[in-house]
Amino acid sequence: MRKIVNKPEWKSFVFYGLLLIPTFFLCYGNNFVFFVVLIAMLLTSVIEIPVYAFRTKKPEYSANEAKCMGELYGVPVLEEMQSNSKMSYTTRITLNLGGFIIPLLFSFYLIFSFCQEGSCPLPLLELSMCTFLIVLFTYMLSVVKGGVGILVPNYVGIFAIPLGFVLAPSGLPIEAVAGLLIFVPAILGIIVGMLILLVSRSIEEVGSAFYNLGGIGSFHTIYLISLLALLIGAISVCS
Repeated sequence: MRKIVNKPEWKSFVFYGLLLIPTFFLCYGNNFVFFVVLIAMLLTSVIEIPVYAFRTKKPEYSANEAKCMGELYGVPVLEEMQSNSKMSYTTRITLNLGGFIIPLLFSFYLIFSFCQEGSCPLPLLELSMCTFLIVLFTYMLSVVKGGVGILVPNYVGIFAIPLGFVLAPSGLPIEAVAGLLIFVPAILGIIVGMLILLVSRSIEEVGSAFYNLGGIGSFHTIYLISLLALLIGAISVCS
């Protein structure tokens, strides 16, 4: 069974860690809070916070299928299926600390900080439109996989980059575009899209021991767009 503190995917962990090293020099003195948030997201990506439990039917995979899926997605599907003799899971919905809670809180922090500055009005319409489109993309392109949970393609959040620049009002600084119209809509859109998918599909029929929101199946999507938004904002300040 997967635990509340999961083993990190070391290859991805090292890859993102190496990317953050040159990013530090871009962000030193500018966007440093954003950089610290990305470090926190990476370090806490192994922590899952359970919020709800219910019963789901175990998928009818053969041992080889379950083993292959486990190797493909980094989830112990076979071990979960063999954990007891029952035909159903005690499924837990968990929120990943680094892939759900921290980016969600930081999104609200960015909105609040921008409103406090008062240099220009909050682009609420553009923010809402971009978020709605990311919600739509997430819902349409994501799948619920038995034994694994919700799988969000890694490229979903990248849609926020062209959307943010196209919808950005004139005069809005690029670093504000990166935060308010790329990072925030991507995070809110992916999270809301996953929640809609979770409640709209009959997940009791698509069994999994865990549904990790922001963790397995979606962390890479969220972290990739977060890193890209940080780089866009940092490069704009340096140029």
